[in-house]
This record gives sequence, C-alpha cells and structure tokens, in this order.
Amino acid sequence: MEGQPPAPVERTSRWSQWFARLTAPQTRRVALLLVLVATAAFGGLDTVNKQVTPFKPGEDFNDGEYTVTVDRARLVDDLTGTYGRPEPGKKYLAVVTILRNDGTVPGRLRDQLDLRDVKGAEFFGAFRYRDGSAIQNLGPGLTEELVFSWQVSDSVAQSLDSVTIRVWKKTYTQLKVTYGGKEWIDTDNYGQIVVPVKEQA
Repeated sequence: MEGQPPAPVERTSRWSQWFARLTAPQTRRVALLLVLVATAAFGGLDTVNKQVTPFKPGEDFNDGEYTVTVDRARLVDDLTGTYGRPEPGKKYLAVVTILRNDGTVPGRLRDQLDLRDVKGAEFFGAFRYRDGSAIQNLGPGLTEELVFSWQVSDSVAQSLDSVTIRVWKKTYTQLKVTYGGKEWIDTDNYGQIVVPVKEQA
C-alpha cells in the first residue's frame, strides 16, 4: 500500500552552515578577504586610477582637511631652535610649509606630507617656524608656518637636487559605526609637488 511521498528535506551546504555561524566582525573580515582576493585577480589594488593634481612651490593645494602651501626645502646640519641637533653622517631635510586647517576638528600632522623616493629618510618631526616648538596637531581654523623634517644620510643628501612630495586628498568619514566616530582618511587622489632642495647657506 502506497502512502504519501516523504516531504523533501532541505539540505544546506557546509559553506552555508559555516557562514551562518559567523559573528558580525568575522563576516566583515571574510568579506574584506574576498574583496582583496577578487582585486588581486585583476592586478591588485595598485591598478586603481589615481587622480594626480600637480602644484608648485608657493601655490595653495586643498586636500579637503587642510590648505597646504609648500614654500621651500633645505638641507641643514641642525634645526635651530628645536631638539634637532647635529649628528655625524646625517643632515636634516626641512620643508617649510604653510598649513591652514579648513575643517572643524583638530588635524594630525604626522603624515601630512608624504616624502617620496628618498632612500632611508626618517620622519623627524613637525615644528612651528616662528619658535621651533614641536607640534603634532593643528586646531580647526588655525594657520601655522611649519617645518616638516626628515633625517637623511650625508650620502643621500649629496644627491638631493629636489624632492617629490605627495599631499593625499582626504575625506571626513564614519570609521566605526559602533562608536559613532568620524575621522579624516586618505583617498586615492593626491596633489604632487617637486621642490628644489638648497644646501644650508
């Protein structure tokens, strides 16, 4: 005697069961990994079209957070008025820049100027030009003439006729939804300037 056919049993794949057990943070990590794998298949993240805006010494460049005016670059033995003392075999590359914070929150200065292709250059610090005091942040609406400095070896310094600096465009965006915080982050676009380097007179 024939009865009713058995009800079909839904079978989920192992992958579906595994994904169902993931927590929200784990899901985000997996999603990021999948994006990176997919991007690598098409040549990696470096293939993104970057927009480059060239600018010159003395010209203003707005990166979204700051208006930046790079004035000049010098190689010096010491940074007068700061804790940048002479060191054997090294010089300081000092880039004088006027910076205005156009935003509504204090902005960090550590990575504001991206020095390119100077072998072994180590960021030394940012200092106020007027008194040599160290500065790490610039408040909203404030303008300062600053010296961004790197240490370079004497051998590298001898070959520096000019330096290339990038200023990355920024966007003020939500970073952590759970904390409700916003922060300036770099985009893929940047301004680029080539600054002649002069020796200390």
